[in-house]
Amino acid sequence: MPLMGELVMEDLESMTASAARGDTTALRGIYEALSPRICGYLRMRGSEDPEGLTNDVFVKVLPRVAEVAGGYRGLRALTFTVAHGLLVDELRRRDRRPAMQSYDPTVDTRVQPSAEQQALDQLGEGTALTLLDLLPEDQRSVILLRVLGDLTVDETATAIGRSQAAVMKTQARALTTLRRLLDSDRRRPRTSRDEVSHEHGHA
Repeated sequence: MPLMGELVMEDLESMTASAARGDTTALRGIYEALSPRICGYLRMRGSEDPEGLTNDVFVKVLPRVAEVAGGYRGLRALTFTVAHGLLVDELRRRDRRPAMQSYDPTVDTRVQPSAEQQALDQLGEGTALTLLDLLPEDQRSVILLRVLGDLTVDETATAIGRSQAAVMKTQARALTTLRRLLDSDRRRPRTSRDEVSHEHGHA
């Protein structure tokens, strides 16, 4: 019996095939399936107008659906590649380091955990993702594309214009840093406010 995630992927593959034939309902379905992930990625990477930039992404991507190889996964990889490119252009225009937004689970529509997500789950997903703003920009990009975008190492390398080896090294450094930050957070002593609250609770 197929897993639910596999059923969802089959539906997405069928939708992608229909969209490639010009089916407007399928094109709308592709937008609805991918746009929350794209918008979440752009928001977390500091876009000033993630919704507007998401629309720009699909203006570029949807006319190219028939040209994309690899079905839904290929289309998803292309969409994140376009999104990353437009984001880089925006950040260059602003010429400053973007401010990270806090993790918003409402924009995360993943149906299957990636290897990186499993690693983050072991660390404590919510806390780990809130620490992403402490990572260097290249490490944030890789982790978000791998986790939020669910892209492979190869797809991530294509999206950011780096080698697979560089992506794997960057990913490893990022996860090591996140684990270290989480360990430090767990070992951090209680603040005086926590102690006062504790004492009042027993007063």
